[in-house]
Amino acid sequence: MGIIREFMILRPFDTLLYASKIMVMEQVPKSIVIDEKGEPVGTLTQKDIINFIYSMGEDRPIENVMVSEVMRKDLVCVSPSIDPFEAAQILVDKRQPLLAVCDESGKAIGIIIKSDLSNFYASQVKGLQKVKDYMSSPVVTIEPSTRLSEAVSVLIERNLSRLVVYSSGRVQGVITTTDLLYLAPVIKFKELKVEVRDVMSPNVIVVDGEEDMAHAARLMASRKIKGIPVMGKDGKLSGIVTTTDVIRAMMDQSVKKYLYEIKMYTSSF
Repeated sequence: MGIIREFMILRPFDTLLYASKIMVMEQVPKSIVIDEKGEPVGTLTQKDIINFIYSMGEDRPIENVMVSEVMRKDLVCVSPSIDPFEAAQILVDKRQPLLAVCDESGKAIGIIIKSDLSNFYASQVKGLQKVKDYMSSPVVTIEPSTRLSEAVSVLIERNLSRLVVYSSGRVQGVITTTDLLYLAPVIKFKELKVEVRDVMSPNVIVVDGEEDMAHAARLMASRKIKGIPVMGKDGKLSGIVTTTDVIRAMMDQSVKKYLYEIKMYTSSF
């Protein structure tokens, strides 16, 4: 399967209000910013928007903030012929939210994000690695009654994209940057009396630590989510597995060897 996807067009002079609204409507977690020549000049993610609005405070309306003020400018361009393993390595080594795929003239023709590589892993690998060996642990959790402003503060301070809402020994929900993007205009009001329970995503799916890592990746792909809480043998929350963890699993040499051995590696790109 292909790892390159189309991107939503954002310009440096677009407002942050426009960018946040279109990301919500189009269900876009991140994208590149291109200039009038079609060349990529930056990247913008949901996390970037939330961080900026929260730190900005109440001084400026987001309709007066330009995307150029918020975007990351250290983007990386790669060739359309890049293979999934090289893409994964660059994302990790360069700590990039995405890769811009550019043609020979330097114009952007697509992007690669972690979800694309996670989907590749899910489609090609089976029964090789377990969730418990790659999940992130311990999990940063939050109570349903916690103020939204505190939840946002924790996300920013810990550089996270999601928090597990946990109470009375069970997972109550998760709150993600996607959930917060719906509320982007009010995030700057730190005294707003809104609780996490009012904005979290409920009815969260979970996986067992003994599950196949590829099964978790397939769940994330089918549900269009980027993280799943992991339960231990004792029925308690033991970790969380994300697309980042899938990328780490994919970079293990055993995966490349596995694909070579079943003659799938060269036939998949």
